[in-house]
Amino acid sequence: MSNWMWRSFGQEFGPVEISALGELVVSGTIGPDDEVSQAGSKKWQRVATVPELQRFLTSNPSSAPAATKKLPAATAAALVKPVSGPPESKPLTAAAPAVPQPAATPKPAQPTVRPYVYRPTNSSHTTTYAVVGIVLACVLGVVGVWYYFTRPLVIPLIWHKRPIDCIAISPDGRWIATGGDDNALCLWSVRDGTLRRTIQGHQGHIMAVNFSPDSQRVITGAQDNTAKVWDVEQGVEVFTLHGHNKRVDGAAFSPDGTLIATGAWDHSVRIWNASTGKQVRELKTQLVNCLCFSPDNMTIATCSWDWTVRTYDVATGKQTRVFVGHGSGIHSVAFRSDGQQLVSASEDGTIRIWNVETGKQVLKLEGHKGAVYDALFTPDGKRVVSAGKDQTIKVWNLEIALESQTLTKHPGDVRCVACTPDGRTIASGGAEATSLLWKRYLPR
Repeated sequence: MSNWMWRSFGQEFGPVEISALGELVVSGTIGPDDEVSQAGSKKWQRVATVPELQRFLTSNPSSAPAATKKLPAATAAALVKPVSGPPESKPLTAAAPAVPQPAATPKPAQPTVRPYVYRPTNSSHTTTYAVVGIVLACVLGVVGVWYYFTRPLVIPLIWHKRPIDCIAISPDGRWIATGGDDNALCLWSVRDGTLRRTIQGHQGHIMAVNFSPDSQRVITGAQDNTAKVWDVEQGVEVFTLHGHNKRVDGAAFSPDGTLIATGAWDHSVRIWNASTGKQVRELKTQLVNCLCFSPDNMTIATCSWDWTVRTYDVATGKQTRVFVGHGSGIHSVAFRSDGQQLVSASEDGTIRIWNVETGKQVLKLEGHKGAVYDALFTPDGKRVVSAGKDQTIKVWNLEIALESQTLTKHPGDVRCVACTPDGRTIASGGAEATSLLWKRYLPR
């Protein structure tokens, strides 16, 4: 039988025998938009409908040359008509006995060989698809890895057995320090939140913690009326600062690393030599809940239960400003990175921002339901992060003076917060003995 070709939308398929071509027509494999041509011919005929193609296959003499079939002799004889006229006389002869013919053995049925049509591979298309697939897989892989390492993530820091009162992050962004009512200082990794070191030494609750500018030391203030300086890498005590006769709730290194300031409930602030631990100066003030140095090392700010924030000149010990406006005791105070503003958090449920030069209130932020225990500026100075009794951490956009984000997964009161130097991650501690590391929660 003749070999045929067929093509669909310009792509050729074949060869295929005409009988198989008919099967393709019946099965619908060849459709109205396809074309057929006899093998070796350049003439193609479009298939408008399947019946038209069937007519084309049967009516086109060139498409399927008829095969001559031999008819059986009996059938041929039956088709021959007798000739009219008398029969020709023939001599009589004895009839030969009939010889029985053996019965024809039926031939076994031959298995039907079904011709097939194959689709030739276009190597250029295959290569293109492979390249596109590889590129797409690489892009998706890169996006997946990027998302994995940049997605927001909350890591619990679990070790403390009692409430956590203070927290700090080292200036190099490597360490988190936590202290609380179990009298222990814990050092954690900012990278993955693992506990690196636990230090015992105080005989009372640790109420304040801060790192030195070089991140090599950490200072703690406690209810045992002392402050202690620790070596971060070795985990050993460097020295203890004695002098206060009531709990020490404020402790900080100066930005240049030369001085230490401590504030206590004995209504005093003491300034110490950071290298030797010797007291340099004592300032008389109100009961101190928290204190901090200005970025230029020249000013100390304190906050108190008398509803005020106060600033003092480090060199002379004289009070320079009193900031009045809160309606209850103040838990924390912190400078902005340029030293021009202060932020304070109060029992009255508000966060207030002050101009350092004039002592005037610049902004009041309200949104916490209950006392606000801690507040600080982000490193870029554009936002404030606060923590409160309502078990939330709030991020405030200072450009529009509105809350921009609220973090609500903290169990219990949130008593303290800290921010990494890159401004992307928050660390917090609370009343349920739980610290959380909120990685990449702050926008860039």
